[in-house]
Amino acid sequence: MKHTMRLLFLLPLLFPSLISLAQTGPGIALYPTGTETGLGLRTSKDTRWALDIRATRANFYSEKNKTSSFVSEVSAVCRVVRLEKVRFHLGLGYRGDWNFNETHKHGVVMPVGVEAFPFPFQNAGLFFEAAPFFVSDFDKSSQLGIRTVAGFVFYIPSQAVLKELIK
Repeated sequence: MKHTMRLLFLLPLLFPSLISLAQTGPGIALYPTGTETGLGLRTSKDTRWALDIRATRANFYSEKNKTSSFVSEVSAVCRVVRLEKVRFHLGLGYRGDWNFNETHKHGVVMPVGVEAFPFPFQNAGLFFEAAPFFVSDFDKSSQLGIRTVAGFVFYIPSQAVLKELIK
């Protein structure tokens, strides 16, 4: 558990350094459909490797008889196919299911997905992903499943790209 907390602390600190190596800035994603809706951040559109951080399924209740929960994921994603308007990716990461009235569950997630950029402005696109996952509280229960998401992603252009667009 101590190592997990260190990892969760260090990965967001690495995020800015990974962004600085790319031609585009971070990607902001909105996943309005699928088994887990939420928000996400990606380091870049143009690199082969990207760090994906997301928060999904946040339920907070003031009543003690209802279970409050929050799901977070941190994944390293490799874009195995990088075409002009399409990116296919595979990844491996950590998944945390934070239950505030019960024991937290921790495990792995393996995202498989595609980003498509059908719009004239190539920094905005569509995002589809399926990811098998396994989480366990290491005492009494575990969960195995597949989460799916579909949504929109927008990569912030780098300063060099913005200067070219302004000229």
